[in-house]
Amino acid sequence: MHRFFSYSTLLVVALLALALGCPDSALDDYNLGVDALERGDTAAALERFESSVASRPSDPDAHVNLGVALLGTGQPERALAEFKRAEEMLPNDVTIHVNLAEAYKALGRAQPARTEYEYALRRDPGLVEAHTGYGELLLETGQYQAATDQLLEAISLKPDHAAAQFYLGWVYVRTGRPVEGTHYFVRGLRVDPASVYGRIGLGESYLARAMPSDALVEFQKVYAADSTNVHALVGMGDCQVRLGNYEPAERILERALVLAPRNARASKCMGDAFAARGRYPEAVAFYRDAVLRRDDYAEAYLGLGTALEAGGDLVEAEAALKSALLHTPKNPEALYRLGQVYAEMDNPGLARSYLEMALDAAGSDGALRARIRSALDTIPQ
Repeated sequence: MHRFFSYSTLLVVALLALALGCPDSALDDYNLGVDALERGDTAAALERFESSVASRPSDPDAHVNLGVALLGTGQPERALAEFKRAEEMLPNDVTIHVNLAEAYKALGRAQPARTEYEYALRRDPGLVEAHTGYGELLLETGQYQAATDQLLEAISLKPDHAAAQFYLGWVYVRTGRPVEGTHYFVRGLRVDPASVYGRIGLGESYLARAMPSDALVEFQKVYAADSTNVHALVGMGDCQVRLGNYEPAERILERALVLAPRNARASKCMGDAFAARGRYPEAVAFYRDAVLRRDDYAEAYLGLGTALEAGGDLVEAEAALKSALLHTPKNPEALYRLGQVYAEMDNPGLARSYLEMALDAAGSDGALRARIRSALDTIPQ
């Protein structure tokens, strides 16, 4: 999952508010920096906090706030250095350790981020920001149960904490529980209705529930506020494909690929749009691009295999479908498609084996089970 939302900004706004009580009445730059950060002008805040640190290098708060501004302007290495300077002056300050964790997380350094969150929580188990930030880290590293535990604890401490609601929503979407995901995204958006992260998440939860019309509304809200938001564009394109509106989908996804040429999902959705209209060579090209960009993209491998089979390239279709099963071994559609490929290859033994596995994996999907049974009826015993 990609980050659309900076949790660290919320954390430091709270920190900065505390810092305003500093007794030094000459802190004009400092206070102007706080004002700039609170209105979202991180560039102006950075300039003010750099001046504040230059005039007051021994003040840990000045270093903390400079680090916050550096994180907000995409400079996590420099932010980390500022937080470390603050830590040298106040080694036991838990909020500094949470900021250190945020900087490490921004740098993709999960283990030291985890260490900092755990230190902060040992010192202050009721620190909502630490539970929330740690929950996000666990979410992004695929530790979903541990993420759930941290985020539910954050919500129990602060029921209206929007960030924790959003992260928990994503946990549920990624673990196949999109109804619960919708619930938490809606709760978070009641608190923070302008959150792009929450709005995109709500759209994705609707898509996971096969509700593309509802999802489209959410993605369009994000697009209306920012027409360059790639996540919104790809989501809109995906919805239009699922709704059968292929030409609008193409135009939207083309725009997404201009803005983000390496976006695997945009390529996969383009493949879906062409495959749905029987334009298999174009579909294959886009599916190949998707798996080139993301080599664990099971859905793109499935689309590629299906398009190759439809175009008569059975050997490559077999390889693509096996790649899909490598990443999702019990995918009933991939098992069904591979069974069909083996049937076309005149290998009834393998065809029947894969179709039977598909039937076992199909669960309560009546339409898919009917297709599989129909295919099995054509395979000789």
